[in-house]
Amino acid sequence: MAAIAVETKVEPVTQVVDDSSWDWADELPDKATKAAAERPWSQDEPQEGHRQREPKPKASELVPRHPYDAPETRGLRERDRGHRDRYDHVEREDKGGRGKRREFAEPARDDFDEESFAEKRRRRAERKAAKERNKQQAAEEAGPQTILLPELISVANLGAALGIKAKEFIQQMGEMGFENITKDNILTGETAALIAQEYGFEAQVAMGEDEDLKPRPPPEDPSSLPLRPPVVTIMGHVDHGKTTLLDYLRKSSIVEQEHGGITQHIGAFSVNLSSGNPITFLDTPGHAAFLSMRQRGANVTDMVILVVAADDSVKPQTIEALKHARAAKVPMIVAINKVDKESANIDRVKSDLVAQGVEIEDYGGDVQVVCVSGKTGQGMEDLEENILLLAEMLDIRSETDGMAEGWVLESTIKPIGRVATVLVKRGTLRPGDAIVAGSVAARIRTLRNEAGQEIDEAPPGTAVEILGWKDPPAAGDQVLQAPSEDKAKRAAHYRQELKERHEAVALQTKQDQDKRDKAAAEEVERDMKEASEEGAAVEPKEAGTTVVNFIIKGDVHGSVEACCASVLAIGNNEVRPRVLLSGPGQITEWEVEHAAVSGSRIINFNNTIPGHIRRQAEDAGVKILDHNVIYHMAEDVRDTLSGYLAPTVVTKVLGEIEVLQIFQINVHGRVYKPIAGCKVRNGQVLRKAKVRVMRNNEEIFKGTIDALKQGKKDAVEVKKGSECGISFNSDWADFRQGDIIQPIEEVSEKRHL
Repeated sequence: MAAIAVETKVEPVTQVVDDSSWDWADELPDKATKAAAERPWSQDEPQEGHRQREPKPKASELVPRHPYDAPETRGLRERDRGHRDRYDHVEREDKGGRGKRREFAEPARDDFDEESFAEKRRRRAERKAAKERNKQQAAEEAGPQTILLPELISVANLGAALGIKAKEFIQQMGEMGFENITKDNILTGETAALIAQEYGFEAQVAMGEDEDLKPRPPPEDPSSLPLRPPVVTIMGHVDHGKTTLLDYLRKSSIVEQEHGGITQHIGAFSVNLSSGNPITFLDTPGHAAFLSMRQRGANVTDMVILVVAADDSVKPQTIEALKHARAAKVPMIVAINKVDKESANIDRVKSDLVAQGVEIEDYGGDVQVVCVSGKTGQGMEDLEENILLLAEMLDIRSETDGMAEGWVLESTIKPIGRVATVLVKRGTLRPGDAIVAGSVAARIRTLRNEAGQEIDEAPPGTAVEILGWKDPPAAGDQVLQAPSEDKAKRAAHYRQELKERHEAVALQTKQDQDKRDKAAAEEVERDMKEASEEGAAVEPKEAGTTVVNFIIKGDVHGSVEACCASVLAIGNNEVRPRVLLSGPGQITEWEVEHAAVSGSRIINFNNTIPGHIRRQAEDAGVKILDHNVIYHMAEDVRDTLSGYLAPTVVTKVLGEIEVLQIFQINVHGRVYKPIAGCKVRNGQVLRKAKVRVMRNNEEIFKGTIDALKQGKKDAVEVKKGSECGISFNSDWADFRQGDIIQPIEEVSEKRHL
């Protein structure tokens, strides 16, 4: 089928209509032609039904009739909204495809008054300046703006609160002197308040007084309060007889119950003296490891009895006890014990005490000195009399009502539950009361005295065991009674949150320090690498430190503290300990599993180990260091860490052999082997002995002898003055005439910390 071509000729519309109000598209024959007329077209190829438009004027052809129409003043014109309406504009199609844009052509009217326009702009600027002045004056009259800050806040949040962008705020903090600050750094409320003051704010730090518990203010008239039993702490050097004196006072035998004859934790109990007056005694450990426990004893006591042995005089722990008593600002009585011994020297003790700054009565001071014997009872009545006299002079009084206050002396986990020994200082504790110690809240379930008997109340000056804790509190925490259990829980929750925040700040500080240390180490390593590439001498890098992990469990919190301090004090730059977990109570299955995974050793101090726990530890290969005396435990830990030290290798020279001549011996075919013809100058040489070859007093080879011959016979031993032939069991044969061969013996000696 043939294609038929149809040629259509379109006549362009060239008619120009002057009347702009006439819409020629309305008179087109149909809607399709009308829609086509409204579509854009090209001027070069006009379409049917379209009229050819006049060419668009260019922007450069527009002649400005006012200075604001010039290109260099267009910015002023754009900002002047009122002036923009005075001009006609032409809408142009933007080549970038962003729609239409306006270009101003010329004023819509010819009666523009330039002076009037400038006057309007001047009045507008004056009104704006007056508004700013009024705003600034109002701010000055109102004073600095108050801002409420939390106890801990990040740099980014502080900048947002001050209305400053984070990047700019960090830069300004750098100008204030803060180094290595990022937007995630945590600031304390006090630091944030000082920064806010630099920006004109009056900052207030929310300390959470509404949530936390605070002790009551001291009484206005203490003389009107009832008397309470004095709290007396017995302190001194280890094995000077502190507990023996206490045994005599309470007619008991505590020393036999203590492992190794030393007190392992604070013993708190009330004693009725022969006069009938009750006194609460605290017996603190004298060993150096129990430093923190002695500090707690001195901080909660009313007076201190310093025990010094008459045959041993003043010792390091005696001096420490003096420092604690002075720091706590409590009066002191010196008891010179063991005066019944033949080696007792009371005058020496007194002179040594004076040398340490103790102003005793015999030398014109006010410190009473009593000579006693805990075994025979000599001078014990004088000691009781001095205690009561000092208590009467101090006039110790306290409230028996109101919210109770006290201090945690010890805490532990017993089969009956979590127990804390608390010394009540104000108020009276009863079963059912809600209390808070540190970040732990409790509702008192039972009160027990030192004999284990349940009591109905604990008045001021009484040491009691409290049951009902969810977690054992830390020794040394202050105990405060809350008006309700809900208030106690909210206070404990607030303190726990505050503790976690401070731990987060400490962790971030440590991480930042680690980053700086790592960067410094990388810089040093880079410098060393560059120095080595340049041929400079580089010192060898020291070997890393070996870390040995420990898990510590003890009978009471104070013993655990002392064990941790003793363990961490051991070590050097080659090996050091690290305590992963610690706490009072018996060893649990989870702790054995944790020790197996982390490769730790478990220290069990003064606790019984259940049979299934011991079997589980043996199956898992976990070693348990079980001890009842702290210095035995410290020695065991020291021996354990010593096992990680590299042994010391000691080289002993057994003889001296001089190479006189080199011989070449045919081994097989055309293969020859050099043999050193030697003479033994000193000592002896054995076959298969380990030797080193010295040349010009420098070691050039170390190995073993392969063959030792005298003539053509093999020799087992060649002594001083004899000649022999020696070859080595390696490919090394670079010995020369005059070399010295030394038979040696290397002995490894174990090192100890």
